[in-house]
Amino acid sequence: MTENPTPAEALEAIRQSRKAAERRVARGSWRYDLTYSAIFAAMIGSQALDMPINSLGVAGGLLALALLYRRETERLGVAVNGMTPRRARWVAIGLGLAMLPLMLAAIVLNYREPPLHIHLLGIAALSLVAFVFALVGSRLWLRVYRRETGTGE
Repeated sequence: MTENPTPAEALEAIRQSRKAAERRVARGSWRYDLTYSAIFAAMIGSQALDMPINSLGVAGGLLALALLYRRETERLGVAVNGMTPRRARWVAIGLGLAMLPLMLAAIVLNYREPPLHIHLLGIAALSLVAFVFALVGSRLWLRVYRRETGTGE
């Protein structure tokens, strides 16, 4: 591009830059997906534990998600929050809504105070379900993102 680009050249440079960023995001990363899923599993499982561990579990999970977001932003060169494109947004919202019943089930499990072995099995089961939901949701989001942006790989 020249030092004084025409408006058409500037718009084309912007379009190319955007497409390059979309291609980087569309590559996806199993490392990201597995880390994201493990964080969600820990956050859900921590809710079945007593205070203050359950609150620390959520706070630690949010901090871990923020650090994961920062690392991915640095790796990709663009911040991706899951809310674009339009259809991918609904996958992200659906994943959040799917996590709510798991969180509530973990809280109920803690409230009921079952025998220790049942309690531990419950925590493990809820954490495993959260891990699978997050992993499937993350991969589904990436698939929808690729379709929406035309960067299918």
